[in-house]
Amino acid sequence: MQCKLDEAERYCSINSLLINATKSLASIHGPLPNLLPVLTLLRRPLTYVETSKYVGISLCSTARDIFMPHYEEKAAAARRAANASLSLESYIGPLPPSIALTLYRARVEPHLTAGCEVALDVRTDALKTLEDIQLNFLRRALRVSPRAQTAALHSETGIWPLAFRRLALALRYLRYVLTDKPPLPYDALQDSWSLAVHAGAPSWWSDLHLVGLALDEPIHIPLRRFPTATSTTALLAQLHDALARSVERAVALSGRLPLLQRRLAHRSLMRRGAPIPLGEVCAYRAYLDLPTQRQREAITLLLLSEHPLAVERLRRQKTPPPRSERKCRFCLQPWAVEDETHTLLECDGGPLRARRDRFMEEASAIHRALPRLQFRLSSNALLDYLLQSETLLPLLATYVADVFSLCLSTPLLLPPDSNTRSPQGVTDRRVPPSCPLDTDNSE
Repeated sequence: MQCKLDEAERYCSINSLLINATKSLASIHGPLPNLLPVLTLLRRPLTYVETSKYVGISLCSTARDIFMPHYEEKAAAARRAANASLSLESYIGPLPPSIALTLYRARVEPHLTAGCEVALDVRTDALKTLEDIQLNFLRRALRVSPRAQTAALHSETGIWPLAFRRLALALRYLRYVLTDKPPLPYDALQDSWSLAVHAGAPSWWSDLHLVGLALDEPIHIPLRRFPTATSTTALLAQLHDALARSVERAVALSGRLPLLQRRLAHRSLMRRGAPIPLGEVCAYRAYLDLPTQRQREAITLLLLSEHPLAVERLRRQKTPPPRSERKCRFCLQPWAVEDETHTLLECDGGPLRARRDRFMEEASAIHRALPRLQFRLSSNALLDYLLQSETLLPLLATYVADVFSLCLSTPLLLPPDSNTRSPQGVTDRRVPPSCPLDTDNSE
């Protein structure tokens, strides 16, 4: 090592270059010798350090993951940027989702993806803190609770899960290196590939292979075949398809997202079973641009099952009753489950029926064929149609918001064998909307 430093001195002296010896540090990666060698540069001894920064990446020689301080620094920076962006609400009021997501892309995501071309996520918990920051920001942007399903946050905003996003950026950088062949990065890539294939040693290339296999929907990056620009482009296409399958599968397996499940089922039916492209599974939705906050929140809460209906509220008890026992508080029919479709389109309870009749009258004035569709389609299909109609969406959002307000002002109907205590004087096993229910339970 001292010979290398001496050669660097001679090279700089011949080419009229200056070395800042006071800023030069030494670090040993691997087993430490019993006696640390004295390294000098310009006759000054170098200081040994555990952690240092090189071209913006913090490296640590004593941790199992040499990039651990880099993850910690970027998590702290992303958290500060997220808090600063969201603090705007203290001055200007609630941020519309479009503005909040623009701030996320401009101010937060650069920290969450910084150095992802170098620091590949091979450690199992490497992304945990960064992912928590992303998900918390998306929940705040959509104004939903911590119980909101993760898959829906991505499917409704178009923001990629961080593991897929960081790998996509790494693959795009690999394609750039293979296409333009900048000398130093291309030589480093060749050395990394040779180490992984011929020496069986861990390297950047073997880490990239492992990161692809660790995704929710794994993609196989061939280890022994040297990459090309064409093969890397094909890997990026595979990553898009894997992300679409991952979000689609997470929505399909959820017990709390019936409206999103039916939307995906409809898209699959329209494509006759062919895979749904990523642009339809994970995209920014039109309802997030509705003119008022009340309208946006109503549709968001409806689709993400964050609404005040019994089918969701009673899920949060310590012992949630079966879905069939989450009865409607308005019509009190023994067969009526208070879910999205029944409450919005079927319930004959007095206040709901009157508000629904007014909505259908206003909607029919805009969409002349709506009465015929109401007669021909099932309630589920009609609700799906209304949610997909951009013309009727503002009216529907106002109607949904009014229904949710009625729910919040009407006590919840509890099943007869519920273990939640009813308020005094209430004989029909109702609980006021303000009565806290226990933590979330998934079905």
